[in-house]
Amino acid sequence: MKKLTLILLILGALVLLNGCCMNCCPTCPPVTQTCSLEVTAGYWVWGEVYINDQPTGKKIDYSIPGMKTIIINNVPCNQQVSVVIVDPCGYRSHTEWIFINPGLNVLNFAYW
Repeated sequence: MKKLTLILLILGALVLLNGCCMNCCPTCPPVTQTCSLEVTAGYWVWGEVYINDQPTGKKIDYSIPGMKTIIINNVPCNQQVSVVIVDPCGYRSHTEWIFINPGLNVLNFAYW
């Protein structure tokens, strides 16, 4: 009878400890997701790229080969974002919507 009680006590302790520590992992590294967006300018598209109405500091220009395609890093992951181009005079293009997945996402801004 003592052996059965001891075995049940040990099993109960293991279940209790396993249940309590399943969700706590002090040595596990946090999961980091990096998301970026590659934007390509179509004909007559130029200006600064805005994501969710926030300026990115990245300029795009269809007529300059080195600025026709840009990559924006640190884009919000796992959500839909709005992309707008604002020209130097402050005129806004139409809005493109894209769902951002982890990794590199591609958007062709085909027209103003």
